Amino acid sequence: MGKYKFIEERVETMSSSELKIFLNILKSRSKELMSTLESVRGIKDLEAVCKSTQKLNNRVSEFDGGSFLILVVGPVKSGKSTLVNLIAHAHVSPTHFLECTVRPSIISKGQEESITRIFSVADKARKVEQFDSVIDSLRGFEKLENISEISIEKKELNDANLEECVSLALEESVINTDHTLVTSITTSGGELLKDNIFLVDMPGLDGGYANLDNPIYETISQRADFVIFVQSSNSAISKVSNRFLKLLQENNPKVPVCLLHNVFEAAYWHSEEEKQAVIKAQVEFAENEMGRRNFQLKENIYSLNLGKVADAASYEGMEDLQEEAAKFQRFEKDLYGKVISNSTDIRLRSVIGRTLNQLEKLDNLVGESIGQQEAIDIEYQAAATSFDELLRQASELSYDGSDFRKMVQVYMDDDLKEFTEIVREYYDSGCNSAFAGGAKGKDATRSLVTKFMTDSSAAIKSKFLDSHEHSLARQYLRKLSNLKDDVAFIEKMNTFLKQKGCAPFDSVPQVTDFPVVDFDLQGAFDVKNINNPTVPHIGIPNPFGTYSTMEIQSFLRKAMECITGIDHTHTGKTIKGYLQLTVGKSIYKAANDLYDQYVPVRKQSIIDFLEQQKTMYLNALVSDKEEFDRKDALLRSINAQVQSFKDSIR
Repeated sequence: MGKYKFIEERVETMSSSELKIFLNILKSRSKELMSTLESVRGIKDLEAVCKSTQKLNNRVSEFDGGSFLILVVGPVKSGKSTLVNLIAHAHVSPTHFLECTVRPSIISKGQEESITRIFSVADKARKVEQFDSVIDSLRGFEKLENISEISIEKKELNDANLEECVSLALEESVINTDHTLVTSITTSGGELLKDNIFLVDMPGLDGGYANLDNPIYETISQRADFVIFVQSSNSAISKVSNRFLKLLQENNPKVPVCLLHNVFEAAYWHSEEEKQAVIKAQVEFAENEMGRRNFQLKENIYSLNLGKVADAASYEGMEDLQEEAAKFQRFEKDLYGKVISNSTDIRLRSVIGRTLNQLEKLDNLVGESIGQQEAIDIEYQAAATSFDELLRQASELSYDGSDFRKMVQVYMDDDLKEFTEIVREYYDSGCNSAFAGGAKGKDATRSLVTKFMTDSSAAIKSKFLDSHEHSLARQYLRKLSNLKDDVAFIEKMNTFLKQKGCAPFDSVPQVTDFPVVDFDLQGAFDVKNINNPTVPHIGIPNPFGTYSTMEIQSFLRKAMECITGIDHTHTGKTIKGYLQLTVGKSIYKAANDLYDQYVPVRKQSIIDFLEQQKTMYLNALVSDKEEFDRKDALLRSINAQVQSFKDSIR
């Protein structure tokens, strides 16, 4: 309890009356903190703070409950169950040569002897809260039946039910699927169960079925008013025991601890002096280990042979057993006297110690929560500022279409060259067909020229107008990727978005609605002009009714030139054909239309995208900013009250 050590030292020197006054101050300040809970409830992220504040109020109010919890702990086979039975003056804890107690039980005095089994199917964290609520019910803060998500089963106290509820007959498959949270046992009881004293019997610290890993140890270590630590000659303090002592020191540093050394006399051939020397060494070792944890045992060290005490009732004639039983009676009376005579002082100091411990936990929790809030808020504000700056720059973007149109013309000219090559390819194919077939009549010649134009048209349409793969202009238009004015901005924007884990802006958006370019190559050269063949230069009908291969080639060349244009090598000029004039013009117009349609919304699409990413990112940080700010204000209010609480008890 580092933060509150100065208070702890003051409490050490206080009288009972001073302790009561100090406790009343703690109660008053705790109530002030509780008054803020109504405004905090319902805020999910503050549930831990609510629970911690409620725990603080419960801790400071424990003295009024009047109950007194004695915790019995120790390694497996140290004799805990035997001791619990002896204190209760009844068989309330199974004893066995194997591991017995695998579930915690709370033993108290009652008019009827019964076992109340409390079940829970909740997860571990929730079970810890439920066990804490069970302890609160013993303290009078809560009714057992009001604890949520538990079920209760009441049975008669007998050996069979005890085995089932506490040890579960040591069947591992049953233990692993059991949902018993804790067992409450009432019996007529002995001296130590008077005056609202409860005995808490915990599983062994180092058991195979149940051990210190059980999170319930965390809770019970905070709530005990008195601890009886049992060790034996062959189960002394171990590494696991030290872990528990450390846990106890952290959670309940001022709780009184009693050490009971259970003597096993296996080495019967040793002299009494040798036996006592071994016992003394074992006890001193345990005392030193506990002293390292600041638990001063003083007069709270006892050595008993619990086995002999348990057997004394059955072997009345054996003197050494009766002597050991008499020693136990003295131990019981002495312990009861210490508990009862000092119970007010013990409980006052324990309650104050637990309250200060819980106050420190609340202080730390609130401080951590505020730190987390501040870190999130810093990130939130920084991100919002960065997004806003990018949005400002995006709003100032401007576009000039001249570069774009120049590139379209370049790519389109390259495409038209490819178109020409395709037409030439089919021209060559048509010429080859003419040479292979020889002279042809009018209809056959028309058919050959028509096939040339149909095949050329289909190839151009398939490769360049219906596909983005081959046409450079189509690829360029589809991506609209050369808008030079915003390339640098988008690169900077995407770098920022990547750092924030956001989706990047697609700087080459896919244009799916490219305008259709219609054309008909057959209209470039009318095959109807191919009439019945005549004799060249004379004009009379050809007596054979056929065109020669040279004439057919001439028709094909004229058709090709109508489509692609005529290159005059001596002048360096080209007379544009149908393809350049019609298809080229259509593509260029489609490009301009697409640019004019797209660019006006380009800037807005960037702004809309940035706004969307900003909203998504900030919402991921803080889903509800108003609630976040409210939570922050409440945390700071609670923190101010906690600091005021601390100042008032300095």
